[in-house]
Amino acid sequence: MADPRRTMQVVQVDERDSSWEDPAPRFRVYLHGSGETSTHGSTDTYDITGAEVLQVIDWAQRQAGDRLTYAVALVRDDAERERHDPGCGRGLVWLVGADGNDTTDEGSAEREVQQRMLRRRRSPVAIPQIDRAPRTCPTRTSTESGSASSTLLGC
Repeated sequence: MADPRRTMQVVQVDERDSSWEDPAPRFRVYLHGSGETSTHGSTDTYDITGAEVLQVIDWAQRQAGDRLTYAVALVRDDAERERHDPGCGRGLVWLVGADGNDTTDEGSAEREVQQRMLRRRRSPVAIPQIDRAPRTCPTRTSTESGSASSTLLGC
């Protein structure tokens, strides 16, 4: 049974209630070397800037293919939290998926998210051609040890 706190809700709001925007978001992509029925496994992590969320999802799906799972988060730096607790000001807002290595309870909303991550290997998010990441963007390349290379060039 789904967690009632995670049930999708749609509420009309006044768009004037926000006071700031971020024209240059930083996205974080997690690629999980997960199994057939579990998202747990090795993780390669990438930060992406200069892109819109659909381009990031497209890039993540192309890297994941039908063997890995992926998750996309918005990276958020909280200056006030950093001031009070140095080194702890950076956080994540999950946009697609979640941490594949989190332990989840059967029937929980978090477990449902992980199950959708697994299903996206066979049924990816449809991204219109106009919103796809440029094909010139670097791809995830594995080193001899099996982990991804740590340096990527711009596209």
